Amino acid sequence: MAGKKGKIIMFPQTKERLMEEAFAALEAKRYKEALRFLRAAEQLGDHSFPVRLGLAVCCYELGEYDEAERRLAGLLDEQPGNGELLQMYIAILLQTNRYSKAETVIRHALRRPSLSISLREQLHQLLRFSEKMNARTLPPAEWKRVRRLLESGDIAEQLQLIKQLEKEDIDPVLPLLKQYLRAPEKSPMAKTMLLRLLTGKRVNETVTVEKFGRCMEVVPSALDEQTETEFASELLGRLEQQLAAESPSLYETAADIWLRYAYVLYPFPPEPADAAAWLAALHWMASRFLGLDADAAALADRYGVEAAEMATLCQKLYEIEELSSL
Repeated sequence: MAGKKGKIIMFPQTKERLMEEAFAALEAKRYKEALRFLRAAEQLGDHSFPVRLGLAVCCYELGEYDEAERRLAGLLDEQPGNGELLQMYIAILLQTNRYSKAETVIRHALRRPSLSISLREQLHQLLRFSEKMNARTLPPAEWKRVRRLLESGDIAEQLQLIKQLEKEDIDPVLPLLKQYLRAPEKSPMAKTMLLRLLTGKRVNETVTVEKFGRCMEVVPSALDEQTETEFASELLGRLEQQLAAESPSLYETAADIWLRYAYVLYPFPPEPADAAAWLAALHWMASRFLGLDADAAALADRYGVEAAEMATLCQKLYEIEELSSL
């Protein structure tokens, strides 16, 4: 049952009541209401196929495509021959411009001999559409514009272009963007911004990222920024414990330096993964930025690290500061 503000009130036989309310709401196309009831039923332990299907439908209709895709993929694993599930799954891929993946899914489905004639014909139509979208090219003038801006020596221009691409279909220029990410001479800061763009666009192709002599292959749609920056986040907490009470301005300056460093380095983790050495280097750098006297040897002793190692990390931080100030 639902209260005045849409909150769900539990009564005996709750799951049965929730299901009745949920499917009544679904039939009436009240998807937000149905979603609330179905989530409540799932939380109570109802993981039946109808509940999971209802959740996928609600998520799809409400534009929550990531969850809808995840749920439908699980349902299709259980019922690979279910035509309705397959059509809904492909619709989500097309809705989110993932034409390459849609083409792969459709070709795989067409290998099944059990498909009905009507579904097979529909899948062939969707395949032709996906192939067309995958093969389209950007008008020559637009392609040249993107290439010109990416090859520009003006970092501000490059960053502005990447910002503009957030509102555009990037599939036609994806080869250029991938080429930029793997070019060693290109701006590491612009590469971070570009990689975040590809993650936001849910690009599921493997791309190669090269920064500071390090190389990594990633799938942007699979990147989890929280996981990738776990060490950086933990060190920020350690920095606060060490400096915030001693000097808020020193802590804020050190935190700013560290956040810029982690941003420009992304998706690579800082090396070495030695928190004490980084804390010492950040303390020294922040002190210098604020015009404070800082004895490098004394700071190294305070954090229990070698002065030479601290100096090496200070140099890394300084190089990033130079880059990010361009």
